[in-house]
Amino acid sequence: MTPDADRAPPPAARWLLRLLWPGDWTLQPLPDAANARPVIRPSVDGTPAVLHLPPDAGTDWPATVAHAAAHRRFGGPPQPRRGLKPVQQALLGVLEDARVEWLACAEWPGLRAWWRPYHEGEQARQGQGFEDLLARLSACLLDPDRQDPHPWIARVRQVFFERDGRTLALRSPQAVREAASRLGHDIGQMRLPFNPRGYRVHARYRDDNLHLWLPSDDDREALTLPDHLQSPPDVPAPPPPRSPAEWELGEPVARYPEWDHRIGRYRPDWVTVYEHHGPADAAPSRHDDTGHWPLLRQRRRWRPALGRGGGRDHGGEELHPAALVEYALARRTGHPPDTRVWCQPAPRPRSLGVLLLVDASVSTAAELTTWQHQLQQAAWALQGMGQHSAVWAFGSDGRHRVRLQRLKDWGERCETVAWGRLESGGSTRLGAVLRHAVRLCTQGMRRHGLETCTVLLLTDGELHDIDVHDSAYLGADLLQALRELRARGLRVQALLPAPSPQLQRALGARACRHAVPHQWDLALAQALSPAVG
Repeated sequence: MTPDADRAPPPAARWLLRLLWPGDWTLQPLPDAANARPVIRPSVDGTPAVLHLPPDAGTDWPATVAHAAAHRRFGGPPQPRRGLKPVQQALLGVLEDARVEWLACAEWPGLRAWWRPYHEGEQARQGQGFEDLLARLSACLLDPDRQDPHPWIARVRQVFFERDGRTLALRSPQAVREAASRLGHDIGQMRLPFNPRGYRVHARYRDDNLHLWLPSDDDREALTLPDHLQSPPDVPAPPPPRSPAEWELGEPVARYPEWDHRIGRYRPDWVTVYEHHGPADAAPSRHDDTGHWPLLRQRRRWRPALGRGGGRDHGGEELHPAALVEYALARRTGHPPDTRVWCQPAPRPRSLGVLLLVDASVSTAAELTTWQHQLQQAAWALQGMGQHSAVWAFGSDGRHRVRLQRLKDWGERCETVAWGRLESGGSTRLGAVLRHAVRLCTQGMRRHGLETCTVLLLTDGELHDIDVHDSAYLGADLLQALRELRARGLRVQALLPAPSPQLQRALGARACRHAVPHQWDLALAQALSPAVG
């Protein structure tokens, strides 16, 4: 018998692959050359799908085969490493492993029993280093009942799961990439050391995740892998950049129903929404003097009250610092001390969010330059008040092409935002935009623990799209979308360059404010005062 035959995968492994999710699979042993570095992890190649098992797979092959099949069934195309640091790459691998396993367990619940032993008992890690945290995180994402006291792991779980802690929130590889990029920054703030050249995935049934990445010639950003699995050094040249005037759709992220008043029901999955995250013409963020803004004047009125706790008392929930000092001084000088050393805690400011949506359709072309400047100042003012904000522009080109362009995301500091130059184009399909606003608000509330969120529209209120020929259709859908937002507790306000009877009927006259250029900041303060005051 040849050495390769000794190391050949068991025949049952091929049957297991076909049983779980049928497909074109090949099982091969990993090469065991004398001059090669030791191989301690399985590997998955792309198309045709090839699963390489290490020579010492032993009894691990059922868990290994099931994990590889989950990647094949629920994974996405390879991603570029560029833009992600080694810490973020390692975190992305752990999150993607957990995502595909969670989806696999939804179809085959028994798979969790195969994978759980590799994260428990002697296999579990309890350290505080970055690799230890990744191992602990893997165990918590596989088993939602598992508890871990580390605050970073708790934060990752809030991003990975919905609020119930048992529903997957990261449904796509793109969502995993965004989460890994954001959560990896937290590791940088924690100053945890990480050696990517020595890193290996903790659970030994999991593969090396090479299949997650496009071939790269940037060794500084790539995680080191065994020699026979290194990516080829030659990479095709990137395509030339597109013109800023060309409308880039970005990635399709959601499909929404739309209300058809003629038949009195929703048309399911009727509208496709795209998110474009790259600014059309990046420019550094500039902070003008917003000290005169009514928003900041309002902040000065209510912020001092937030810093004051209750007066001195014989009982309370917190110790009064000044009273403690005076108590100690009186004891040392022989005077009778004042025993009122307690106080009630100071009221905490509400954590709220503001989602600014700007209409970038053709009909608002004359307003966009002014609007963008005012949006930047509004974001600065809200940041100065300690509130979170996100800024998106929207337009549409039929129900299959509703586009939202991100100008500022939740949690981004204004001084780091590269604002894109807004380009007018397309039409205004406002109902679909507001339904997507629910998704954007939910992301902000989940990421930053916001109590609620206000949606502020900057639009001329002229509803129109190229595939709509009934003048009442979009208005009726807007009314239905507003009912959906109110049912979720979201408040919608609008700033209009001119009165819009249609939008005033939909939102109510008090929610629509006429924002002339020299009074724009005052109108914004009035619109947001119930949210931030």
